[in-house]
Amino acid sequence: MPTPISHAAVGFAIAAWTQRGVPTRRVCIAAAACAALPDVDVIGWPLHISHASPFGHRAITHSLTFALAGAVLATIVFFRGNQWAQGRARIALILGLALVSHACLDALSTYSVGVEFFAPFSRQRFRFPWTPLGDPNGGFVGQIVQEAVFVLLPAVLVGWLGMKARRGAAASPALDADGRAQVG
Repeated sequence: MPTPISHAAVGFAIAAWTQRGVPTRRVCIAAAACAALPDVDVIGWPLHISHASPFGHRAITHSLTFALAGAVLATIVFFRGNQWAQGRARIALILGLALVSHACLDALSTYSVGVEFFAPFSRQRFRFPWTPLGDPNGGFVGQIVQEAVFVLLPAVLVGWLGMKARRGAAASPALDADGRAQVG
């Protein structure tokens, strides 16, 4: 069961690799927040909302519909200035991928009864055939260690490499066909 920190790290990594040119912090942070956002449904636990409810855990907020609506709304709210106009569609796509990544990671876990990818149009819950996440013994410490090794650390590494590689590529001069730096 990935925690919001691991989900956010995956969203950050997605943004680091999918932006054009040098990745911006604003898009990376927005993608990280979007990747963690579907777990807003945990507010249902203290309210005793059933998993069978459309507002239960891993239901509507983990759906493709929510990802689409959330990506569009986040793009409109956080990227409305003229400086974002040209890249707004790409940003919405990045944020949408970050939101979908959350449901996909959850579908890789043995925790709960699956994910409602197609809510509100279908109440069917899915889990991927391969569910490597989730300690079969249900131990919290085991789950945290497993998550750190298989989700958090790789996501942090991939995000860092994305930032480094993309910044390095932007800083290096363009090369001509003979491998020489082009001038002006």
